[in-house]
Amino acid sequence: MKNAVEAFGNGEFVIVYDADGREEECDFFLPAESCKHGHIRTMRKDGGGLIFLMVRPDIRDKLGLPFLQEVFPRYARDYPVFSALISDDIPYDTRSSFSVAINHRDTFTGITDRDRALTVKEFGKLSQRALDMDDAEALSTFGEHFRTPGHVPICIASDRILETRFGHTELSCALSTMAGMSGVSVGCEMMGDDGLAKPREEVRAYARERGIPFLEGRQIIKAWKEYDGEWKHRYAPPGERALSEERVFSNNHDEMKLPEKKGARVMATGVFDIMHPGHLHFLGKARELGDELVVVVARDSTVEGLKRHPVVHERARREMVASLKMVDAAVLGYSEDRYRIVEELRPDIIALGYDQRDGEEELKQELRKRGLDIRVVRIDKRSGDIEGTTEILERIKRHGA
Repeated sequence: MKNAVEAFGNGEFVIVYDADGREEECDFFLPAESCKHGHIRTMRKDGGGLIFLMVRPDIRDKLGLPFLQEVFPRYARDYPVFSALISDDIPYDTRSSFSVAINHRDTFTGITDRDRALTVKEFGKLSQRALDMDDAEALSTFGEHFRTPGHVPICIASDRILETRFGHTELSCALSTMAGMSGVSVGCEMMGDDGLAKPREEVRAYARERGIPFLEGRQIIKAWKEYDGEWKHRYAPPGERALSEERVFSNNHDEMKLPEKKGARVMATGVFDIMHPGHLHFLGKARELGDELVVVVARDSTVEGLKRHPVVHERARREMVASLKMVDAAVLGYSEDRYRIVEELRPDIIALGYDQRDGEEELKQELRKRGLDIRVVRIDKRSGDIEGTTEILERIKRHGA
């Protein structure tokens, strides 16, 4: 591990195998700011997979890079193909890390080894400088030097590096940070001649012959847990910052930090677009299950991807829910990973409404996968209740109100 960190810090290749049961692929890693056209040629010929950038979350935040999986639902109403192609069945992960693809504005086609090396290297250098800029200057500088669409895709890391997601993107960000580099790497999967990923032992032999350090993901994960560098103490994920700023509201709407658990914490989720008696029944019954009730209100982008454009803005919906007597706190969820908020809140019980599409067994399986021991309870429908917000909207349309 020490040799790999040193080599990476010197601008040299490291090859990393992620894990059994995941992609089971070996990727080239290289600091983006060290990239030359010879490196692109090596990855193109000896790797053969996609050549892409991997970006640390603080740089993602500074440049405003979105997860495409979060962007597409916003435009599904105008472009239904985005709904048809929704990325909800990735076999090795819960979501995709892909963001935009870029070219440097000084490239020609953007695909040649020299063009891609220029894009990669200059993006790495910009990322180092951007962290010292304010957000407006960083965005302006990014747009001044790069354009999209392009030939170098960007993958962005999850907030908690190697805590909730363990892909090559997170592994590269941890390695780059421990090596004192920019936090941006360029990578490429290594493909075999049989139409599949090149086997790990063949890649290990390739690396040994060329003096390239070879690591397995578990080695980087272990080293990252032991790493106590400045970045770990300085960076706060947006979700954590929001919890102390504006995401969590008490019943009197004063801003507050998430309260200490009073005992059994119940978590309920929903859109709560147009409040009706069914919502009150659901939340009241959920509150009876424990000592406190924390409600997660769906983001506008999440609603657009699953149902329709919400009538009421997400912040207003959250405030309405927070004002209810049976609710101890209300928070906004996450668009890109709906289970991330569960990991933050650590409830003892999750209450599901009668009409929520989550299958109880499917939900329990995902919770177990993330190491969360949480009881799941389905709340029955209120007797004689109207069939939710959708029916209310349909009645309004029919009566021309």
